[in-house]
Amino acid sequence: MDTKTAIEVKPQPDNYRCTWHLPHDGRIVDLPGELDLKVHRYPEGAVFAEIPGTWTIHETMKVMSFPQEREFPVLKCSLENGLHATLLDCSILIWAENRAAIYARYALVGYRAESDVSRIDRMKVQVSGIDSLFGKAPIKGHSMPISEKVVKVGIWSVEQDPESAQVWEDDGAKMTASFDSSITTADPYYFRMCHSPAVLIDTKEPIDFDTALREWVEPLTDLAALALGRPQRITYLAVGRRNGEEAPVGWTKHQVYGVGIHQDPYNSSLKGVTENRSVIKWSAGEISPLEALRRWQELNSSHHPLVETYGSFLNIRAQHPRASYLLLLQALEGLHGYENRESERERGQRHRDRKSNVLQALRSCLSLSPGDLKFLKGSISNNPPKGLDSRLRESFSQIPADVIQELNKTDLIKAAMADSRNPHDAADALRIIRNDLAHGNKGYPVEDLATVARILEQVTRAHFLRILGYSESVQVRAVISDAH
Repeated sequence: MDTKTAIEVKPQPDNYRCTWHLPHDGRIVDLPGELDLKVHRYPEGAVFAEIPGTWTIHETMKVMSFPQEREFPVLKCSLENGLHATLLDCSILIWAENRAAIYARYALVGYRAESDVSRIDRMKVQVSGIDSLFGKAPIKGHSMPISEKVVKVGIWSVEQDPESAQVWEDDGAKMTASFDSSITTADPYYFRMCHSPAVLIDTKEPIDFDTALREWVEPLTDLAALALGRPQRITYLAVGRRNGEEAPVGWTKHQVYGVGIHQDPYNSSLKGVTENRSVIKWSAGEISPLEALRRWQELNSSHHPLVETYGSFLNIRAQHPRASYLLLLQALEGLHGYENRESERERGQRHRDRKSNVLQALRSCLSLSPGDLKFLKGSISNNPPKGLDSRLRESFSQIPADVIQELNKTDLIKAAMADSRNPHDAADALRIIRNDLAHGNKGYPVEDLATVARILEQVTRAHFLRILGYSESVQVRAVISDAH
């Protein structure tokens, strides 16, 4: 076990000597090579032997040409240290008679070679800052000897809080938020106890690896980013099968290596939990994280515009303020259209009916040429007028905070209100600025755009929390920075 964290991790020299088990003509061929596993990188490997099938028969001669490429959805190897790895979506580039390079999307490393990793029903995930969402600490209390002597005589004790492990369950899955613990042993000079936060997700039916990532691991990471107001990352991920056991120890576990997996699990601390300041506390009686993830899955499957715009950038480390400004306005406009699509459809139909009636009346009382009639039809829109500004006003009004007042204080809006185009209010000014940026009419100071983009992100974040089902108090904490 790694002494730096309570989560069990595999030893990590970058390169492992291994034996590759290559499928060929219905049998498995063992070939020597190596596997390279690095943090937040695609797994890579090498083969140091001739790969069967590289020769071809040309008339009476055997011919070998390079480079050659093979594709394998799954490829396995045995490591010298006794571990086994299963690589997913592999490409083998054969570049010499006895040399080949292997590239894969993910590597799943564990102690069981025969395990079927294509179907999993358990995931153990640690995401940076996730303990701030738990809302509970693992230690309930502690005591120490009270003595004026140099050597304090007595018992030092720590009381664990059994309620720090929180469990939620529905018809298809169970989710557990708890802490792995670790202590030093057999050292008469030093004693340490630490706790690492982790989320255990069990599905009633096995799912494939990509489904596990898409429906559970990635939304959990995004939920942490949404709660903490900044990008987060996966610090540890293991997947496997429960083997009929419910206990965390009763499963075949494979640690995952690949892009997006940072392999740096951490121990919790009061300082870290306090500084992260999550707007969501799972212990506070709001909707459960399992409910939130289920809702996230629904939004993903329905291509909800807020998820596909703002949600797609929750864990992007940096964006130019101009790009952020345009993205956030697009997200709010898309959200408004999505939530009001029925009323907008009815309003549009009424507008088109009225247009048809007006044109019919004009034809009956005026002698219009075909060209005039075509001009009128093209000049009157088929959709009723409703710009970005009106959509923004409605979006701002749904948030339990005075967003307009905050926007009016910014230099960007102050300057826009003095523009010769005479915007009506902050929402109208935002529309004019958006049009200028989108069409290249005019540029604005980056610092001023950044200030307004931060406010717009608070609004968008609050809306995201709202559609997930969180209360107004949570939304307020997302909008007002000092409400944490």
